[in-house]
Amino acid sequence: REGGEGAVTLSGRARAMEMVRELNMRTAKARSNSALDVAAVAKGVESVPYAQAAELLSPHERDGDLDGDLKSCQVHEDHPARVVVVCEPGLQKQMGALHPAAALYERFVNLEASVSEHATFRDTLRKRGIKVLTVREILRHGLDNNLRCRLDLEDLAMGFLTYQGDAGPGDKTPTSRGKLEENLKEHVSDSYKRLVLENMSADQLIDVILTKPTVTVKPSYRDTGFTASYEFEPLTNLIFTRDQQITTAKGVVMASLRSSQRQHEIKVMRFCFQKLGITVLGQVDPPGYLEGGDFFPAGEDLCFVGVGLRSNELAVFQLMEKDYFGTRRVAIVKDLYEKDQD
Repeated sequence: REGGEGAVTLSGRARAMEMVRELNMRTAKARSNSALDVAAVAKGVESVPYAQAAELLSPHERDGDLDGDLKSCQVHEDHPARVVVVCEPGLQKQMGALHPAAALYERFVNLEASVSEHATFRDTLRKRGIKVLTVREILRHGLDNNLRCRLDLEDLAMGFLTYQGDAGPGDKTPTSRGKLEENLKEHVSDSYKRLVLENMSADQLIDVILTKPTVTVKPSYRDTGFTASYEFEPLTNLIFTRDQQITTAKGVVMASLRSSQRQHEIKVMRFCFQKLGITVLGQVDPPGYLEGGDFFPAGEDLCFVGVGLRSNELAVFQLMEKDYFGTRRVAIVKDLYEKDQD
């Protein structure tokens, strides 16, 4: 607009907005460079697992030196639990509820009821003296006052957020095609994704991890020059936290889940164990498959492993070769008849 004293022209306002935008980008890039410096220093320190959330566990829950790694083991199924890690229902569960069968759910889902029932479940365990930690609680721990925790969570989120460009036109073919294609490359790059994640809140980062979004960006002649579509691969079954690993007489071993929609759950649980300072002995490698619910410890001498739709003998042999079971005998229970998960 034009007028008297203090009037601002449209072109002047546009220039001011562009200056603010450039300043914000420079500030974000400076923060990114600083974060990379800190990360480089952190990686130079031998500290795996780094155990920044070990303080969530009280001293009596540690099996060894207070400054060392925590050892988690289970000799018998009937032995009382001291620490339990659970995943409360949330956004990822809501996404799974949209089509329960495709999310591997047995029944339809009422999220409000699930949240209430899970809270009651956690309270019941706590009343019996069990330390109960949620995945979200572990991921959030230390973010307010520990830059290392923040950087590690951002690194984890980098692997769960996917950007991809679509060179085809969006709502209208642009006239300056070359410039827009360069802009598109920049805005689907890892550096841009890093800037996006750095400016998210803790809960935003965790939601990215739990929903695994893919953003497809197309050129557009309008507004910012881009349009986007969104797809999600939510970790709908992370709520079943027995499945991603087994806890043997020797310690924690990460599983290998046969269902493709469940593969990323293992990365999240491994991250949680590392953050708690709990040693992970190893993992099952494909084509070996093992789901935690198929493992049943039965004392110092014996453990059982079910083999069928979810787990196979190759996984059992892998763990026996490495002596990860920690028992003299391993009994394989084969499902040769029903072969039905119901």
